[in-house]
Amino acid sequence: MKKQIAAFKARLTSVSKEEPLNKLSLTAIIILDIIILNVLFIGLNDHTQQLTTLYEYMPVEAKSALIDQDWTPANRIAKLQPLVLSDRNNVRYRYNSPFEERRIKQMHPAARTFYKQAKAISENSELHALFLSRQKTVNERDKTERAFNQAKQSYDTQLLENIAHVAEINTNATSTTAQQYAQRIDRLTGEIRIIEQQINVAPAVQQLWKTVSPGDAARDQIVADYKRFQFRFPLKELAWQLLFLIPIFGVFYWWNNRSIKKENPIQTLLTSHLLIIASLPIILKVLELVIDLIPRHFFKNLFEFLQALHLMALWHYFLIFAIIAFGLGLVCLIQRKLFNKQKVMEKRLAKGHCTACNKRLPAGSKACPFCGKEQQKECPACHQETPIGGTYCIHCGSTVE
Repeated sequence: MKKQIAAFKARLTSVSKEEPLNKLSLTAIIILDIIILNVLFIGLNDHTQQLTTLYEYMPVEAKSALIDQDWTPANRIAKLQPLVLSDRNNVRYRYNSPFEERRIKQMHPAARTFYKQAKAISENSELHALFLSRQKTVNERDKTERAFNQAKQSYDTQLLENIAHVAEINTNATSTTAQQYAQRIDRLTGEIRIIEQQINVAPAVQQLWKTVSPGDAARDQIVADYKRFQFRFPLKELAWQLLFLIPIFGVFYWWNNRSIKKENPIQTLLTSHLLIIASLPIILKVLELVIDLIPRHFFKNLFEFLQALHLMALWHYFLIFAIIAFGLGLVCLIQRKLFNKQKVMEKRLAKGHCTACNKRLPAGSKACPFCGKEQQKECPACHQETPIGGTYCIHCGSTVE
């Protein structure tokens, strides 16, 4: 295992044993790695978007009406209006209609029924005109209410100034303006009420109101389906992402093995980097699932216990220290296996530096003039002096470790 890791590391940083990798070539390869990694994540994101997400399965409006039951007789027309007029009001170039057939097919059956009925209302010219009229009237009333509040505030300020004898200001004009605004608000509110009555009596709207008022049993079933989808989606998402990542990883792995067998150093160097790049998203996505799904689903009772005691911070503390422990273990492994004392000495020896203090040695030095460390040792095979830090004797080639 150690030799395999060392060989793979060598393939990442050199063309061959006799041909070191130029820094400019290494820079070009790193830039290529970054570009490919970026393209890989973009492709992964586009591939993942083909899945039905939680918000596509149960859109916000449907969840509010069917699960949260926030739609009441007092506010349901106001909540329905943005949905009915969404195609008209949205002017974004990349706008996607909520009534696209493709999107409706992805929804939960109850949400699908809800959106089909809303779409029918939106396509009904008379109802569409009523909702549009209501929108304009509500906007007008909102503007009038803001003007009324400003006039009322001005009136109150002037009245207080008169009482305090700060200034003798006639407040009659301001009071009249405020009364006019109040009368206009009442008139607009009456118009809105009449429009809502016309909307409510429409058969298509009556049918929708029945849909957004499911019984307890129907709602419980919708909630159960919604929870089941929430639990399965991360697993399905990971499987879908691996379906995109594993083939490209397999191609790079095959290419790397073929390059090694064919003894093609340039391709071996390139494909070794590609293997690393292709494996990174796989590792990250698996870690995402482990951190997000497994604790919250398989340790559900523990989370409920911590939440009940307001001690959720303990879980995050544990997670932080677990990651630190993993990081320390990984650093120790790398340090001991790849950058241990022997490796450090070999690198210093190759540069002509002292194996102890890493300062450059004068030519032919048997000891370091800076720290006094001996730089030669006796070969057990030929009994001649050979540099400390080398694996083999410079005279006979025997192992001296």
